[in-house]
Amino acid sequence: MRLAPKVLALALLAAAVPAAVLGLQLAAAGQPLRALASAGASLAFAAALAAAFGRGLAEPLAELVRGALDIARGRFGRQVPVPGRSEIGDLAYTFNYMSRELERQDAENGRLIRALERGTLETVRSLAGAIDAKDPYTRGHNGRVADLAVEIGRELGCDAATLQALEYGGLLHDVGKIGVPEALLRKTVPLSGPEMSVMRRHPAIGADIVREVELLRDALPAIRSHHERWDGGGYPDGLVGESIPLVARVVNAADTWDACTSSRPYQPALDPGDVVQILAGLRGAQIDPAVHDALLAVLHRRTNGALGKLRGAA
Repeated sequence: MRLAPKVLALALLAAAVPAAVLGLQLAAAGQPLRALASAGASLAFAAALAAAFGRGLAEPLAELVRGALDIARGRFGRQVPVPGRSEIGDLAYTFNYMSRELERQDAENGRLIRALERGTLETVRSLAGAIDAKDPYTRGHNGRVADLAVEIGRELGCDAATLQALEYGGLLHDVGKIGVPEALLRKTVPLSGPEMSVMRRHPAIGADIVREVELLRDALPAIRSHHERWDGGGYPDGLVGESIPLVARVVNAADTWDACTSSRPYQPALDPGDVVQILAGLRGAQIDPAVHDALLAVLHRRTNGALGKLRGAA
């Protein structure tokens, strides 16, 4: 039962006793009609007072309930009317103070989280710089892969968390090269079979390096699996198709594009148009077809349509 009807029932019950006593006295005095009129007037007056009191009590409480629900939904800062100086008024005043404090603390928490994210990104970029310093021939490669991976992710409609994982994964996809001998990284000729086996350890090494870093948890699949192939011929785990995490598939495509369009000791940069044709051959073999198409859409925008004809041919 709601509060206002309870108040009304209690008031009527309280008024019924004196009304009944008065009615009995008037009836005993030979005035039954007057007794009924007096009892009815007493009950009606009590009901009117109870209704007014019930509304005055129930409405502020209902407003507090609505305010509490807003707070529960994260709408901090919600204020309710303060109905004068009373216990209900004190409760409303306290609620408003609490709501303002929650709003302030929520804003401060948001500021701290943004500062933490900026600090994390700066740390990740510094680590990517350390990788570049170890392998000077790929200087800037990690940053370019990260930027392109994020653009591909947007083209695919990825959410904010996935885009952040793509940025971190792109920056750190080669972090495992820290565990590869510099002599291999600096070779100016293609690697031999045994040397390539050593180089192929870098995705697993990188995953081990960042495994315990909570903020990089979502980027971990991109680091470990960016050399997996859609057809299952990649490494280190031989994953196939959609069993390869999406962030890894995207970083793989961005990495392939940047590797082909950048100069290496043993390979000059290829013409972008030629790389588009190479990517067409990799679609459905190395690269996820949907990711391939998203990459080409990004490149089309980046070049203001200059690759449009080749994109159509691919």
